[in-house]
Amino acid sequence: MTVQRILIVSGTHGNEINPVWAVKQFNRRGNRLNYGIEYEYIIGNPVAYEKGYRYIDVDLNRSFKESENFDQNKNSFYEANRANFLVDEFGFNGSKPCQIAIDLHTTTANMGTSIVLYGRRFKDFCLAALLQNKFGLPIYLHEKDKVQTGFLVEAWPCGLVIEIGAVAQNFYDPNIVNRFSLIISSLREEIDKLKNNLIELPKELVVHVHQGSIDYPRDEKGDIDGLIHPERINQDWKMIKKGDPLFIDSKGIIHKYDRDQLIWPVFIGEAAYKEKKIAMSYTKKEVICSKKQWVQEFESL
Repeated sequence: MTVQRILIVSGTHGNEINPVWAVKQFNRRGNRLNYGIEYEYIIGNPVAYEKGYRYIDVDLNRSFKESENFDQNKNSFYEANRANFLVDEFGFNGSKPCQIAIDLHTTTANMGTSIVLYGRRFKDFCLAALLQNKFGLPIYLHEKDKVQTGFLVEAWPCGLVIEIGAVAQNFYDPNIVNRFSLIISSLREEIDKLKNNLIELPKELVVHVHQGSIDYPRDEKGDIDGLIHPERINQDWKMIKKGDPLFIDSKGIIHKYDRDQLIWPVFIGEAAYKEKKIAMSYTKKEVICSKKQWVQEFESL
């Protein structure tokens, strides 16, 4: 295995401040080369972080696009320029090349500590399996959503998001800081164990696969006209079946889930997603059998 450098990104959204604090504290303890792997630390969106904003012009975590739009906005949006800089500096062919990117986020939703993957890259599955095996974390596999694209970790050969909540935007929570520190400090050790055949991947990887998103009830003007039902609040990862309540509107009418397929909701009531017209996303549960090819491709980094 030739992994030499892992990029640790905090502050991709400037109002998610706990991972920035965690990384600063961790870095003070020294960034020496452990297990043959070095960390590179960067605040993804430093201008937004200083202002306490999620972003300045556009969402940085939707700005890593390979399409021609990536360069069209290069001189107009701060985040597009920032995305280009991060890839030029730390991308696989950058001046300080990193083979893996770990993007640290918080959410106002009651997601606990979880992993987010984008697509079904074998290297990502391998890394996620290591962390799920170590910490028992749920995995949200986000794929096949044409509206939501251009995520940071997709610009690296391997990468995933660590998402922790619930916590308010621009509010420090020492428990959440400690969770980030624990995962960061464990990452190199788990990779080294795999490299030296000291651990094996679990036989199965349990994931929650993105199926779509649900908007709030809205009136004829397009304004939100309903609240998330009390039975849904703080119930991320909890199964929903046909007939279960989702929303209660301004007239007191309960909007229920009306499909036959069982679903598992995530990011329920995430504050930042109101602008995206998302009250919650929903998933189906899938069990994926581990493959030797996951480890082989990960070792090829």
